[in-house]
Amino acid sequence: MKAIKIEDFLHYANLGKLKTKGQSLVWVKGLPDAVNKDKYKYTLDTFQNGQVLPLTSFGEEKDFVFIDEQTVAFTGNRSKEKGKTFIYKLSLNGGEAQAVAKLDHEDFSLVDVLKDGRLLLSRRVDLNEAEKKKDKDSKDYAVLDEFPAYFNGDGVLSKLRDRLYLYNLSSSKLTELLPDDKYFNFDDHYLFDNTLYFVGDSYTQAKSRKPGLFALDLTTLETKNLLPKDMWVIYDVCVLHGQLYVVATDQKRYSVEENPQFYKYDVENADLTLAAAWDDCYGDCVDTDLCLLDVRTSRVFNDRLYFTTTKVDHTILECFDGEKVTPFFEFPSIEYFDFTADGTCWFTGPAGNETQQLYSCQNGKIEKHSSYNEAALKDHYVAEAKQVDYSDYAGNTQHGWVLYPKDFDPEKKYPAILNVHGGPKTVYGTPLFHEMQVWASAGYFVFFGNIYGSDGQGNDYANMRGHWGQEDYTDLMKFTDAVLEQVPQIDGDKLGIAGGSYGGYMTNWVIGHTHRFKAAATQRSMSNWLSDAFMSDVGPWDDLYAIDAKDLDEKLDYAWQQSPLKYAKNVTTPTLFIHSLEDYRCPLPEGMQMFRALLYYGVEARMCLFHGENHELSRSGQPKHRIRRLKEITDWFDQHLKD
Repeated sequence: MKAIKIEDFLHYANLGKLKTKGQSLVWVKGLPDAVNKDKYKYTLDTFQNGQVLPLTSFGEEKDFVFIDEQTVAFTGNRSKEKGKTFIYKLSLNGGEAQAVAKLDHEDFSLVDVLKDGRLLLSRRVDLNEAEKKKDKDSKDYAVLDEFPAYFNGDGVLSKLRDRLYLYNLSSSKLTELLPDDKYFNFDDHYLFDNTLYFVGDSYTQAKSRKPGLFALDLTTLETKNLLPKDMWVIYDVCVLHGQLYVVATDQKRYSVEENPQFYKYDVENADLTLAAAWDDCYGDCVDTDLCLLDVRTSRVFNDRLYFTTTKVDHTILECFDGEKVTPFFEFPSIEYFDFTADGTCWFTGPAGNETQQLYSCQNGKIEKHSSYNEAALKDHYVAEAKQVDYSDYAGNTQHGWVLYPKDFDPEKKYPAILNVHGGPKTVYGTPLFHEMQVWASAGYFVFFGNIYGSDGQGNDYANMRGHWGQEDYTDLMKFTDAVLEQVPQIDGDKLGIAGGSYGGYMTNWVIGHTHRFKAAATQRSMSNWLSDAFMSDVGPWDDLYAIDAKDLDEKLDYAWQQSPLKYAKNVTTPTLFIHSLEDYRCPLPEGMQMFRALLYYGVEARMCLFHGENHELSRSGQPKHRIRRLKEITDWFDQHLKD
């Protein structure tokens, strides 16, 4: 068997954005540019007569909508005409895409189709665009006067607004929604018949963390405010049997990480009443580094809301009928799904120890319909995730997994790497995780689990208010002890630890509290609650949640006590730092402080910074940067854990 190499992911297709119309289905395939290694190519595939067939090859079709059962439309600019967006139509029966409209500005996206054929478009608008055009040096600086001023993956947001438009193909008329309120930002939208429900906020200085809910009549374009802002965090909206339901939380029980529940909209009182209690998360939270495209959380079909939830380590597709929630089927990870007219559920996602494929579920039977990446993985060693049980901080049985090294010999000892997921409100599962397979092929045991604070086990288990570095650390050490006990071939003197985001925080925390790990790789990490609170794009709220405070000065001592930076003087573990210069989630100072502190205290440390990358480096960064990142980490472990 061949070893899986770092560069092998260049040949792995990533799937998502699956949509249906009648009996037709189309989805997006993302593939790294294996030649230049600086971008990804996105094309459309379809399923016809039992076969997966390509629809496009241009490489820029990242999203689309169905015009009818045999026609899709998407935006682009294939002719590279400056300052324009084109709308293209393409038949599922073959032929070339035809440009049917040309719009001013380059950044329109096609998001939906109304029943009367009008198109719903979105565009991010710069309120200072006209002023910047007059200033030839405007690109040399940025002016910030709003909160949030920036966001990971988006950069500077000050005076930017996400707007919605209607476009009539017959008359070529473009109509802006809410034209009299240029400060309104559309956060999310839901189209049902002739009504557009949307979540958003009009602001000139600070955007609400709990935007309001609105309804817009698509004939008259009249808007009604259904729920005021600052009351609910809205996850989803649906109409079942003519009744409006809202999936939301007021965050009064578990604060900012609280899972939503199902509410019925009370028209008379303009408020929400509980329709179905719910304690689990809303969405597929199974972590992987082979998922370029967003996941779809919900879909209304036959007056029922189908949605994904994460249960311990896998995904369940659930069904809400307006009164209760019942499970439909489960799978290791259901990332994007929809229904054809005959009631078949089609979805993309990875099975255990595999990459994403196209599946269907009908009458409880799951069937695979694609063979993506099978040629790339043929004759390669894919380590199987083997379960290891352990007793957690509360005495309950939890489990994680171990990947065995390539050419494993039970008579030999091997180094091992503990990988800690981000979040912390996410989970590891059994789908193929490229970086961990690379390490297994390189001769390492790799072990990983879902410690306290992870998703998939209800609000109580994920409740990390004031608990960072406590129960989670205890669980991580208990899991490590269990793995060493149950897998005696692991050399306990050659352990490494790696993690990103929350996993980076935990890596920083661990090396300040134990010397059992002989090498560490901390990525996009956090090290100081006092500095992160007003630097992170999700601060101060997430930071205050972490220390269980309403204001930072309320628990200054505790904030410092739970900061890994405080314990830098205890560290002896050689540590590699990976950080992106445009990471606004865990900003550069968080990694830099810890890195410089280790050098100050005489600890071997190295830092690799990536220009033009953000918090998503390991998942969707430029392919060449993802290669360099994983090479840095693997080389670091090879240097310190191998003879």
